[in-house]
Amino acid sequence: MTRRALVLLSGGVDSAAALWLLRKENGASEVYTLSINFYRRSPGEAAAAKRLSGLAGAAGHMEIDMQFLREAEDLPGLADSYPAAQSLPPVFLPARNIVYYSVAAHVAFSLGAREIVVGHNRDDVETFPDVGCDFIEAFNALLERSLPGFGASVRAPLIGLRKPEVWRLAHRLGVPLGETWSCWRAGELHCGRCAGCMQRREMFETLGIEDPTSYQEL
Repeated sequence: MTRRALVLLSGGVDSAAALWLLRKENGASEVYTLSINFYRRSPGEAAAAKRLSGLAGAAGHMEIDMQFLREAEDLPGLADSYPAAQSLPPVFLPARNIVYYSVAAHVAFSLGAREIVVGHNRDDVETFPDVGCDFIEAFNALLERSLPGFGASVRAPLIGLRKPEVWRLAHRLGVPLGETWSCWRAGELHCGRCAGCMQRREMFETLGIEDPTSYQEL
């Protein structure tokens, strides 16, 4: 019986590592990838996801446009209506994962895929409200009620790993790290100055490998 899985693929190292892990070690025979195009999503990120899907040998890659989804920095007045947003990073997207997981569940059902794989890591759990194991378990319970008997569930195989550990795993698995995307800005090149780019440069240095990334600024 064909074992199908769907990976939510952003184009970043985390979801790429989850994809490679699924392909190389967890034995899924047919893997599909899905990307969500939210408001002002970086063209570089979308292109990276498509490239990575092809390089991993995925059976298919799908992009879904959801331009109404906006990150905190694109929602004027959010801090007044939702004070908790002040403690969250500018890339916080309200209700992101309940929307993403639901869309992924619909796509997975249409493909006959029982596994929905996401690339959350331990740092994400400590940063965002809709990432932890308890959130995923609650969603899976709702998914079983929504699709009784289908047997689909969301899995986060990297959720116990810190960011440096994810990078090391990705390197070990052969993820083409230079093809991934880390920048928080909506450009075609990495800006070189945002938190995502700074962390990317740090991770390449930590791994002791050359950083092939083209940055707008260093």
